[in-house]
Amino acid sequence: MLIEYSLNLQNQFKQFRELQQKDLRLNKIRSKIEKKADKRFMVFKGILFSVDRHQKYQAMIPESMGHQVIKETHEHFGHVGTYKIYELLRYQYQLKNMYRNVKKIVKSCDLCQKSKINNQLTRGPLLSNIPEGPRCTVSLDLMGPLPKGQYNMRYILAIIDIFSKYVKLYAIRRATTDTILKKITDDYIPKYGPVKKILTDNGTQFRNDKWIKQLQAARIQAVFTTTYHPEGNPIERTNREIGRILRTYCHSKHEGWVKWISTIEFWLNHTTHESTGYTPQQIMFGSRHILTIDKLLDFPTVQGDTTEKITCHLIKSRLEKKAAARNKIKDKNKKFITYLPGQQVLVKEHRLSSAEDKTIHKFFLLYHGPYKISEVRGNNTVVVEVEPGKNRTHNMKEVKLYIPPDPGEGQRISAE
Repeated sequence: MLIEYSLNLQNQFKQFRELQQKDLRLNKIRSKIEKKADKRFMVFKGILFSVDRHQKYQAMIPESMGHQVIKETHEHFGHVGTYKIYELLRYQYQLKNMYRNVKKIVKSCDLCQKSKINNQLTRGPLLSNIPEGPRCTVSLDLMGPLPKGQYNMRYILAIIDIFSKYVKLYAIRRATTDTILKKITDDYIPKYGPVKKILTDNGTQFRNDKWIKQLQAARIQAVFTTTYHPEGNPIERTNREIGRILRTYCHSKHEGWVKWISTIEFWLNHTTHESTGYTPQQIMFGSRHILTIDKLLDFPTVQGDTTEKITCHLIKSRLEKKAAARNKIKDKNKKFITYLPGQQVLVKEHRLSSAEDKTIHKFFLLYHGPYKISEVRGNNTVVVEVEPGKNRTHNMKEVKLYIPPDPGEGQRISAE
């Protein structure tokens, strides 16, 4: 189910050298290094590369390609956020103001704005107990029941290694203790190795003698979150991301979720995690995914191992710093948005699940619109124009600002 880069972009990569030569900024750099060598740049097989402090080569993307490369990579990798897209691209590519451009394009993505939960006033759960390394503690949770999908599947069993953030997803028919134990003992452990602890919520599938005793027989300790506080389970954040991706790709056909499971797993494991600075795949197995567009260019050979050595001590140190940073900001005052007439907003959806229509409310887009604000009232409400001559009043909690999609290089947004 991986979404491929367009033929148009692939053809541009095949003409990369010619497009670089048409770029004014890159031509100036090329002219300078022809006159005087500069260790920050090099030309290899006619293509201009930048050289970072680790002696890693990055192809310099012509400005004419920049918008499309970012936009398609964002779509290619499940509409993940700014940080993950930036890290994916900067590993092999350099573009002027890359982070700012990635942020602008991701922030203005129409589909993301309608499918992502508004996190302006939220924060992630703090990690008070950070494992010593991979396979020490895994967190487990269930999503469902979902609309009956392929092979009559109804649930997603999600397992995340808390240290590496590596995710394994299983589509299952029944959310029973036996089914879950079978997946752990017959598939997860043989593939990824034994684990010391399994953290779950207090669901009936886990709070029973069979679960505890069979894990003990496998030398695994069963650990539980505090009652009525499932947010204490680190997998809750991963579940939100899984839900976002399913909304993004299944909002028009909810029963099609099963075919996306392996792709979602791939996206989560091969994009850089903010807490560690590495992809889960790198930490678990030491390898990094190569983008399909990377294969369209000849990169210089890197002399020796210039990459930072990944150690458990390094990862744990980063996890501790991130946890401390989250703790520091937890008491910050809330910020409230000031709305103005003429601004565009999205309005929260309130559609219900329907067994007859084979739909579930979790897969609907969270917002609809955009609509223009016609009036801002003093009682925390705004009046929006839903169609010409027809207004509707909404509480400010039900709306969020809409940012029109970035039109890209050479195009203009018409002003009203």
